[in-house]
Amino acid sequence: MRVAFIGIGAMGEPMATNLLKKGFDVAILEHRKAEPAARLRALGASVHAEVVAAVQDREVIVLALPASREVEAVMASGLVDAAARGAVVLDCTTSDPASTRRLGPQLASRGVGLVDAGMTRGVAGAKQGTLAFFLGGEDRHIDQAMPVLKALGDTFVRMGPLGNGHAAKIISNVLSYGSVALVNEAFMLGARAGLDLKMLFEALVQGAPSKALEAFGPRIVAGEYDPPRVSVEHVCADMMLAQSLAQQGSAPVFMLGAAQEIYRLFELRGDGGCDMSKIAELWRGAGASKA
Repeated sequence: MRVAFIGIGAMGEPMATNLLKKGFDVAILEHRKAEPAARLRALGASVHAEVVAAVQDREVIVLALPASREVEAVMASGLVDAAARGAVVLDCTTSDPASTRRLGPQLASRGVGLVDAGMTRGVAGAKQGTLAFFLGGEDRHIDQAMPVLKALGDTFVRMGPLGNGHAAKIISNVLSYGSVALVNEAFMLGARAGLDLKMLFEALVQGAPSKALEAFGPRIVAGEYDPPRVSVEHVCADMMLAQSLAQQGSAPVFMLGAAQEIYRLFELRGDGGCDMSKIAELWRGAGASKA
């Protein structure tokens, strides 16, 4: 199967690598950094400087871009017109569902399908080929893209119409971010109560286990937050998307709003590039002990 891959960053490069290792004919668009394209070229990818050249004659076009703005820019730079009739665009970006739903008819008018494929399990899942996907769009388009999806992941949830996959991804993300904010407050309470935070972590893993606690609790306990897994600025961007969803549905999101303000405060301090668990420094700075 001939695949175009646009967006060979932290997630995209290992995804494209898996496609190449599994025998797909992969064309990639150059990245702002030369190294990812060079590594993928060494594995057999063809590298192109322009979108039009990358997507021509490709059956599936995978997008793994930072946000909707970049997706819209790629569409405007020639993808819509250059994509082959009958092709499917598989958008793995964490995108605004409203933008996704606007792009669908534009592609459909050219005979091109669109599947929104929100993905989870991070860089580790991308490297291991064990990503989970929330899929929106027509079943026939999802079925066409499924060989590519199965080369990238092992879990596929069909969420319904176009845009629903991206909506589910945003909700999944902010649930995780809100959980980390709550984990942070749990350790703050422990510090204020004079508890040994390492012992508190062991107790909480047994009494109130969660992926957020297991993944980010040790960082908060140790006060060591590098390398960043999810940046504060990334969290803030996704929180804004979630707020937009809430506004569209007139949904009261009190917990989301509280967590958002914590991360926004930390971003305003100039720490947007830091791991989200570093919000613990907001209370550590008041004299709390690390252990």
